[in-house]
Amino acid sequence: MSLSKIPFIIASAIGVHCTTMSPSKPPLSEEKVVLPTPFESFVSWSLRLYGLELLRMTVWAASLTEVAGILLARIDHSQIPAAIYDTQTMRLLSSLNPTPITLTFLFGSLAVAIAGAVRHCCALTLGKFWSFELSVRREHRLVTSGPYSVVRHPSYAAYLLQYAGLVVMYWSQGSWLRESGILQIPFARVLAAICFFMFTAGVSTGVRRVPMEDRILHEALGEEWENWAERVKYRLIPGVY
Repeated sequence: MSLSKIPFIIASAIGVHCTTMSPSKPPLSEEKVVLPTPFESFVSWSLRLYGLELLRMTVWAASLTEVAGILLARIDHSQIPAAIYDTQTMRLLSSLNPTPITLTFLFGSLAVAIAGAVRHCCALTLGKFWSFELSVRREHRLVTSGPYSVVRHPSYAAYLLQYAGLVVMYWSQGSWLRESGILQIPFARVLAAICFFMFTAGVSTGVRRVPMEDRILHEALGEEWENWAERVKYRLIPGVY
């Protein structure tokens, strides 16, 4: 198995790491915009139960497991002390089937990494106004620079790209997750199902939030938002939507 696959695996893990991190403090209770929808309730529930941390740790665990398998396949097992090679962890790594670099893997990993970089840029651009929960901060102002000069909701656009990349990278035919044998482990299978559900729920939440956020910001900022919407006409994809 080629070592050249490792940078793409690590880059995609960093991309998810960036997506699930917030550079600002959570909004105060009076700053939150509470909407009685199942998807917003799911967001609040998952944040309280450390759902983002679970996604982050699971992706890192899967990525480092695949990297370890690649490295182990290139090592002469006779050079590994028996006390180490006979451990349960080493036996598990040895039993996993490596998968080659494919065009779908390259597309998926690059999409995940690029989307994570865009999300991180969005978070840094918004600064203290960034949050995973819908909110209007005290002294809230409209941020129209950086990615917010291209589309009105670039972080959600990036998340959709990242979700597509994750599906291709991990759940498509021939992917490491499906072909390595890791899903034969019940715990890994359950964890993968939970993460897939959470990533998918995040897509549904993001798509539904787009018009909601436009309405909330319009009500809060009035003419300032209208001028911005006139300049930046598209919500997610330039020239499309």
